[in-house]
Amino acid sequence: MEAFISNQHSVVLFLLFIIFLVILSKSTDILIDRAVDISHEFGISQIIIGATIVSIGTSLPELSTSIVAILKGTSDFALGNALGSVITNTALVLGVGALAGSIPVPSSIASRLFFLIASLFILIFASIETFNLQFLSSYGQLQPMIGIFFLVTVPFFLLSSFIQKGKRTKSKAPQEKQPINKKVLMIQITVILLSAIAVALSATSLVTTVSEMAFRLGISEAIIAGTIVALGTSLPELSTTFTAARKGHGSLAMGNVLGANVLNILLVLGVSIAMSPNGISVPPIFYQIHFPVALALIGLLTYFIFNTKKHEISKNEGKVLISIYLLYMGISFIL
Repeated sequence: MEAFISNQHSVVLFLLFIIFLVILSKSTDILIDRAVDISHEFGISQIIIGATIVSIGTSLPELSTSIVAILKGTSDFALGNALGSVITNTALVLGVGALAGSIPVPSSIASRLFFLIASLFILIFASIETFNLQFLSSYGQLQPMIGIFFLVTVPFFLLSSFIQKGKRTKSKAPQEKQPINKKVLMIQITVILLSAIAVALSATSLVTTVSEMAFRLGISEAIIAGTIVALGTSLPELSTTFTAARKGHGSLAMGNVLGANVLNILLVLGVSIAMSPNGISVPPIFYQIHFPVALALIGLLTYFIFNTKKHEISKNEGKVLISIYLLYMGISFIL
């Protein structure tokens, strides 16, 4: 596959990038849907499904591509993709949602914000080796123990999500459990296996394509992963948030975005860092662009959540978020 991709014309290479991105996104959606269907077959509650399968499933594209990137030795891709997805979800997805309708910010998602702030600060400070201004132009390092710590934290985050979903869900009369259709179950399992294979193959091909594109363009893989790839993997969230906001369900989108952001750090980066025997090297561009932008966006989110006057992201604030995203995209390719 690597030889095939490296021999393609740049236009064909870009088309392959789009194709692999679409396959990754669609196969992930199918895998999640079938996993949810099987969970229903076994009588697992909606709360547990939402707090586990759906929550983790939203980060599956980033997780699969990051694992492949680590196995290929391109840690810049893994770090850029995860952090770029956090920035894209926060700035672009929520910004577009605010322009489309209303994005209420319920106080119940404060726990997710806490996990996001804590994990982001731990990520940044754990990577800094020299605590002076020189770190802005120096490489940092994330040791495997940080990845293990993030992974250990994932169950606690999922548990908090489970508790919050339980509080918001009204008790319903128990429904009579239907017998499991073994034929349908086998079909669903087969679809899951095929989808998992598609995810793995498309993720591998996507990482290879991005590496080739970065080589030809003479820019870092972290830049492409943090901008173009992150945008591509966030398109489903962008679509659902836009639709949800127009239909008056913006608060659900807010919770999903925060949850996806937390898992991008704790799960995606946790796996990536833990899988690297010598840890992950952090290029200076992360201290110059990615980390400051992420911190600025989280600061804005904190203001939105605890602003007692409105409790929602207004259209003007949505414009600010989108402006920050466009600025981030522009600076990333200029520097």
